[in-house]
Amino acid sequence: MDHAEVEEKGLVELYHRGLLPPEEEARFEEHFVGCPECAEQLELARGFQKGLRAMAAEDAARAVAAAGLLAWLARRGPAVRWGLGLAVLLLAALPALLLFSQGRRERLAAADWRARAEAQRRTNAELERRLAEAKPRETPRGPANSLVNPLVNTPVFLLAAVRGEGKPATVDLSRAGEALALAVDVGEDLRFETYRATITRAGGATVFEKSGLKPNALEALMITFPSSFFPPGDYRLRVEGVGPDGGAAEVGGYPFRVVRR
Repeated sequence: MDHAEVEEKGLVELYHRGLLPPEEEARFEEHFVGCPECAEQLELARGFQKGLRAMAAEDAARAVAAAGLLAWLARRGPAVRWGLGLAVLLLAALPALLLFSQGRRERLAAADWRARAEAQRRTNAELERRLAEAKPRETPRGPANSLVNPLVNTPVFLLAAVRGEGKPATVDLSRAGEALALAVDVGEDLRFETYRATITRAGGATVFEKSGLKPNALEALMITFPSSFFPPGDYRLRVEGVGPDGGAAEVGGYPFRVVRR
């Protein structure tokens, strides 16, 4: 439901009077939550109705009091009648003053509501902007791997830490079947309880990250991937050791090149 439909059908007044069908009432309330203009109109309608009720009650009470007062004034002198007449005029003006004060409070409350709604709208817009600007990680796409049968003779590619311009290890996809494994020798280091592995492509895009890893009985950290996970290209595996206090230290960087011969 948009604001043009609300204005065209006069839905604010119908909602205020309780004349909307349940389904349309629910649609209007969804629109009302995010529309400061409709909220202001509804608040003003409610304030005006309250003022009319107050004036009607005061007019009735004043009429009853006036009937007795006139009978009493008929037995008094001119000075008393003039003084009391002035007092009656002041009392008659009092409801209008009260209604004006109440209407002002209603307008201030509506303005405060609009300010809070606008602040919430700006917060939501900022969150949407940040989400839109956030770049998703560049993850290689491949068919979903569903392991049904046992894997036999899964090729394991042992990676070695390389410093400077050393030659990276080669991972030949033509040697792999459904899966391949990458392994690094982390040794026995009592400083670390677990390890964290991060794989990035050339250019820095992260394609894999996993924490809480532990070496096997041969003190090797081994991770198995579907053979379709890595498109041909250059990659780097970074391994960090994580201590009991949560602090991390890099164990080594392991470049490798994926090819299909």
